[in-house]
Amino acid sequence: MKKVIVGVIVVTALLALSCGEEEGITRPPLEYLPADVIDGVELSFNQRNIDVLKKCLSPDFVFYFDPDDVGQNPPGKPGYEIPTSWSYTEFWRALSNLFAKAYSINLYISTSGIGTPGEKETRYKAENVRISLLVMVDEVNGFIADGGYCNFAFETYYNEKKEKSWRLTGWWDFTSDYFDRAPALIPTSLGKILAMYK
Repeated sequence: MKKVIVGVIVVTALLALSCGEEEGITRPPLEYLPADVIDGVELSFNQRNIDVLKKCLSPDFVFYFDPDDVGQNPPGKPGYEIPTSWSYTEFWRALSNLFAKAYSINLYISTSGIGTPGEKETRYKAENVRISLLVMVDEVNGFIADGGYCNFAFETYYNEKKEKSWRLTGWWDFTSDYFDRAPALIPTSLGKILAMYK
């Protein structure tokens, strides 16, 4: 009888895990912490899955460009000047274009510096989080933002079942300080790369 019970538990656990995955896409858990939100953002970029990104962002999300980039033109967009920030809609549009048009995308965000909010906290900020983004426009040429940092702000949200989860409300880019690692790649900032796809 014990073997049957253990077998049922194992099968149930495997089914629960498989429900969280569809066609190789791992979805963020329903109740997740700020570091899990960042994992979801990273996953959405690397798998070009806009639906995963939607689960990570709050409706009032704002992306703040690196102050060094404000007023500049991103590569390939001579008539567009980088603003101070983008709203959720502007960020969403740029990311939808990036996911559809880029040859390949590789985003890395170090979650070791995210930390964990207190049990009663409803807002949380993680600062100086290391990040790198590599976007290839074809097999050889690409843009890299490497060696920079970002700040992230989070807020708690509740679904109709009163289950708590964290969402990303703000993203501050400070990646203009970069290190060039490959001659075929053009070093730039995270914000400039995103603005290319505006």
